[in-house]
Amino acid sequence: MAVMQRATDLRAGRPDLTHLYDLVRRRDAQYPAAVALGSEQGLTWRTVDSRQLRDLTDRLAAELAAEGVREGDRAVLWVPNTWRTAAYLFALWKLGAIAVPFDREMNPEAAGRIIQAVEPRLVLVGYGERPGWAQDGVTEWWEPGSHVDRAPDAAWMRPAEELAAIFFTSGTTGNPKGCMITQANLCSQVDAIADLLPLDPTCRLASILPLSHLFELVCGLLYPLSQGAAIHYIPSRRAPDILRVLNEQRITHMNVVPQLLTLMGDGLDAQLRAKLPSPAYRVLHQLAPRLPLRWRRLLFLPVHRKLGGHLHLMAAGGAALPSDTQLLWERLGVRVVQGYGASECSPVIACGNADGSTPVGSVGRPIRGVQVRLTAEGELLAKGPNVMRGYWKDPQRTAEVLQDGWYSTGDLAAIDEAGNIRLSGRAKELIVLPSGLNVWPQDIEDVFRSHPAVQDACVIPVPSSAGGVVLHVYLVPSPQSSGRSHRSPAPGTQDSGLGTPDVSAIVAECNGRLAQHQRIATASWWGEPDFPRTSTLKVRRHLLPVPQAEAAVAVDAVLASDDPVAQAIAGAARMRAVLDQQTLGELGLDSLALVDLALTLEEKTGKTVGDDDLSLEMTVAQVRDRLAGQAGRQADGDVLRESSTSAERPLWPYTWGRSLRLLSWPVEVLYSLSVTRTIVLGGDHLDGLPPRVILAGTHHGFPDLLLVRHGLARTPARRLAGRLVVAAGAWGMGAAGLWARYAIPAFGLYPLRQYSDRDVSLRGLARLAAAGNPVLIFPQGTHATLEEERLDAPRARFKPGVGHLARALDATVVPFGLAGTEKLMPPRKEGFTGRVIAGEIPVSIRRGPLAIAFGAPVNLEESESIPAFAQRLQEVCYALTRQAEAAVGSLTTDH
Repeated sequence: MAVMQRATDLRAGRPDLTHLYDLVRRRDAQYPAAVALGSEQGLTWRTVDSRQLRDLTDRLAAELAAEGVREGDRAVLWVPNTWRTAAYLFALWKLGAIAVPFDREMNPEAAGRIIQAVEPRLVLVGYGERPGWAQDGVTEWWEPGSHVDRAPDAAWMRPAEELAAIFFTSGTTGNPKGCMITQANLCSQVDAIADLLPLDPTCRLASILPLSHLFELVCGLLYPLSQGAAIHYIPSRRAPDILRVLNEQRITHMNVVPQLLTLMGDGLDAQLRAKLPSPAYRVLHQLAPRLPLRWRRLLFLPVHRKLGGHLHLMAAGGAALPSDTQLLWERLGVRVVQGYGASECSPVIACGNADGSTPVGSVGRPIRGVQVRLTAEGELLAKGPNVMRGYWKDPQRTAEVLQDGWYSTGDLAAIDEAGNIRLSGRAKELIVLPSGLNVWPQDIEDVFRSHPAVQDACVIPVPSSAGGVVLHVYLVPSPQSSGRSHRSPAPGTQDSGLGTPDVSAIVAECNGRLAQHQRIATASWWGEPDFPRTSTLKVRRHLLPVPQAEAAVAVDAVLASDDPVAQAIAGAARMRAVLDQQTLGELGLDSLALVDLALTLEEKTGKTVGDDDLSLEMTVAQVRDRLAGQAGRQADGDVLRESSTSAERPLWPYTWGRSLRLLSWPVEVLYSLSVTRTIVLGGDHLDGLPPRVILAGTHHGFPDLLLVRHGLARTPARRLAGRLVVAAGAWGMGAAGLWARYAIPAFGLYPLRQYSDRDVSLRGLARLAAAGNPVLIFPQGTHATLEEERLDAPRARFKPGVGHLARALDATVVPFGLAGTEKLMPPRKEGFTGRVIAGEIPVSIRRGPLAIAFGAPVNLEESESIPAFAQRLQEVCYALTRQAEAAVGSLTTDH
């Protein structure tokens, strides 16, 4: 109640919000230093405070204006959830422009029709790939503020344009419906939600749903920002990412869809059952409902530790929430609030109360300013300041759902005496998936009807074994598709007689024309000449049975005709297309890039892609074959597994454990006895280095690491010599056994490939770099000879990992070239007949001079490709190697 009263006090005397750009200005005035947004940037976590958000928004608005964006213009946004997305939205609204958000897996046919309808000034893309629906004129988004030095000083004048965004809710083969959402619509939502879900500057919200959906835009961005709360974007729906953000950012609130909430709850419950004796388990669940919410959190303390220890409220929306799921979470001590709405209503119509007064199973009462009523048939109608202006350029369909300001929701409902709404079904044919996404069956059916082998199609939702829902299509074959009359098996079974077209091939072809959430999972032939119909010839869907598992054909998502695997690989390689015979390594990928590729493949195929499923030697065809037939991921059900965060590379050897560098003294003694002189060139380039630095150069022999350390100690950056972290393994510097255990504390070796979770260990490396530890890598990945470098032999070329790492760490690269180390020790064990230690290091030491030449720091340009940067760095390092080689040669000649 104290939080509720504090929220009321904050609203008292404050004028209602009338324009969304004012939200940024108000927040800057009230909470200038408070964290506003946070998201992953490469391997690091970037936060933006209120003042920075306003500055970035203002500068970006000037940049967009320079691109020709004016008041009333439409801008398509095909971008991921990051802090940058919010800046783009507010910058567009400051200019009076209209945002048109696209889903990641936007249906290409729908995208083409939408772009034709809205005639955008800009189509901004931000996934690092070119979408399949893209035409000429696509613009890659840029870092806000990177094109101007500072925000313009001119005072802001509120634009006259009232339209804020157009959200397209459905449509693939027909004309998609675009909800015209105004500034007033969204501002009314921000003001009204504060009555029910109080937030303040101490709250930290995790955002996992796409901002291309109104529920997340309003409840996950606009409203939290207005209350001073921080918003952190979870980079994927992978278990380690969710748990990592909950823990690292100490998340207190989260918006979820019922599917995720149910699977998380079931996972927690299963773990409790496994770890507790049955009597103890029963006692806990019987005792919890009798205790205050905060005491329940103590009762289930291990559960809350797993979820970060701070999570206490989750808002569910987008689909029906099972009562058992809500009760389970409340027993665990986490309040669950269910909301209800529609895109046409911006989107919230009703919402439960965070004080727990809303009856379980109800979606609560209408929010402030919204009226509801029921038709004679029990359909819910809504009216208020949240109702859209109408559908974009579609007055006919607008008139079908809007009458005198009342919106027909299509939902059947009941309203109790207290005004709480209970939903009981659909009056329309819309399928609401547990993920919160909507599917109009006709959109999918029209695609199948266009196939020459199909006369008619009917789509129904079918419960899955994982607790979710999949889409099944019944097909009626066209007469010309079979050489015989179609006999009628029992309904719900497949006729596999000769002459019947291949169901799998038909579905794979049609799935390629559908958005990810519309794709069919199973299919079968309908056993009658036609579907059961009403007198008006509408299909009676409720009479179609759930298909028999043994008869329905399961269709692998990998086999869709748009080739999602090749799409993902082409995007990771930043190419328009790839060939089946090309390997991932040949396409310029490396171990770091495989992490991002795995995430993209999971998004496009619905399959779990583990670290061991991909390798640089695999061809595009082999990746497709590996994923084909592989079980789909359990729709986020692995969120509560023992996650890979427990396998994270321990960081103490590179922080307080640096005192153990003294263990390197035996090798240092050998260095001092064998190296007659260490020559350092270009040390002045290392004066005034930025906080994040990567040292990258040529690699000729085993003493290279010691040479870099000794050389660094003789430059203005000498303080970094003792903090050096040597990234090994992912770039071919593999070390094993006793040598690895010794090299980690003695030399700061950081073996990436030793651990199964590449992304986890890379993230640890990023934290070390952010703390001021220079990272040393050898991009050649192996010892290369001077002759191989002069001939530009493939073995000597720089791998693109250095570019991926520079971008991921947002780091400056200090190039170097070295010479002489290959003369002190044999660089390879091949042809060496003496003793070998650690399985690869020849024991044979000679005396002589060594030289290292440092070059001017280089940075990866925003428009520069990773392979191009690796090539540019290679040329610099080769030139520096020639300088070092000349220095060693001149010294030898003098002697």
